Amino acid sequence: GFALSGNNISPQSIPSPIQPSQQQAGTSALFPTPAQAVSRLQSQEAPTQSMRMQPEESVPPEEAQDLQPDEVLDSYPEEPIPPKEAQDLQPDEVPDSYPEEPIPPFQAKPNVSGTQPQASPPGQSPPYRLTSSLDYFQPNGFARDIAAYQAYANCKTGYVSLDNTQPRYPGLYLLGAISSLGKTTNAHQMGDQIAASGESVLYFSLEQNRFELYSKSIARSFFLTQQENNSRYPTPSSIEIRSGIASSKYPNELAEQIERYTKTVGNRMIIIDGIFSMTVEDIENVVTQFITAHKCKPVVIVDYLQIVAPSMSMDGRRKMDTREAVDHIVHRLKALQSQYDLTVIVISSLNRQNYLTPIDFESFKESGGIEYTADVIWGLQLSVMSNELFGREGKIKEKRDMVRKAKLASPRNIDLVCLKNRFGPSSYTVQFNYFPASDTFEPVCNPPIASQGKVKQW
Repeated sequence: GFALSGNNISPQSIPSPIQPSQQQAGTSALFPTPAQAVSRLQSQEAPTQSMRMQPEESVPPEEAQDLQPDEVLDSYPEEPIPPKEAQDLQPDEVPDSYPEEPIPPFQAKPNVSGTQPQASPPGQSPPYRLTSSLDYFQPNGFARDIAAYQAYANCKTGYVSLDNTQPRYPGLYLLGAISSLGKTTNAHQMGDQIAASGESVLYFSLEQNRFELYSKSIARSFFLTQQENNSRYPTPSSIEIRSGIASSKYPNELAEQIERYTKTVGNRMIIIDGIFSMTVEDIENVVTQFITAHKCKPVVIVDYLQIVAPSMSMDGRRKMDTREAVDHIVHRLKALQSQYDLTVIVISSLNRQNYLTPIDFESFKESGGIEYTADVIWGLQLSVMSNELFGREGKIKEKRDMVRKAKLASPRNIDLVCLKNRFGPSSYTVQFNYFPASDTFEPVCNPPIASQGKVKQW
């Protein structure tokens, strides 16, 4: 016998058939055939009197009783071959093979260590599902999934030019940009527009608080009202709103815009602000509790990836390093998205070396897991990055001057570049005018849509 330790065989537990000093090279030295044994005996010198082989005798019953417990016989009587089997065997014939035992049907084996697998907690389904082809196609599961997928074709971001390019199917979306390009404003405006269409939005803000974000919404509402009416309607910035300037200068207009905004989005735009302290597990808990309480699927926006608080390592002894943390967060968010069939939009910062180069997969910080895990990857960049100068090496001063001028422009010309898309064309660009003072993105070459009292969707 031998012992199993995990999936390994312990060599110390396997008894050797002979002593090492008696071993010969090759496996035939351990287990020779009868013909090999005769040949080996003939090639050796004649045995001395003390070594001469004696005829084997069976041990009488009374002698067997005299054997001590630890005494081992040098030889044992061979069992005779039954007459019928003896007739079938030719002299010196050794079977090359023996009939194999039938292989039993596959059965799951218990853990070698003896521990039993842990069941999922009560009320919680396991993190996987098993479906055979017959179980999926025969009860019309495939047809149901097609119908559900088609229903998502009506889900929009509120940016008409983007929605005309691809519908917003459930999936993990990643939105990346360098600083000062409005990645938070773009995602936050998208959240407002989705909430205005009737869906609930959970906006996890790990950097800006609710006061900052809701004041952005009101500033945007001021701006859109002016655009709709082509009037001299005031357009205070979010900073002026927070500082009280708008309250003193435009008290009636401010009250009007707050009423308009709250009527349009209702209680569907929900901001969860946890400044630099929220882990991905916290996000999972909030989303799960919301779904359980309200029986609906929210759109989840995480702002932003690199400042989600790191979790403990798998052994529970240390905090994860940056790369481990980003991979862990992206994988957990993708699992959350798949479990509830959600739209999850995650904002990401970019590498500093990307500030003077067009956006690509290498622009995203710290993790190769982003490229493989996300369903859709968008990048925001200044439209000037399409200039051929940025495709060549060198000319650093000229590039910096062009970027500085592009950032000072009002509006700023911004391109949303698609790098990966599992739901449609793999590459496309949507152009925007970005108005930083009013926290508003306006797609280029799209005529304004009359909002009829609702938050305007571009």
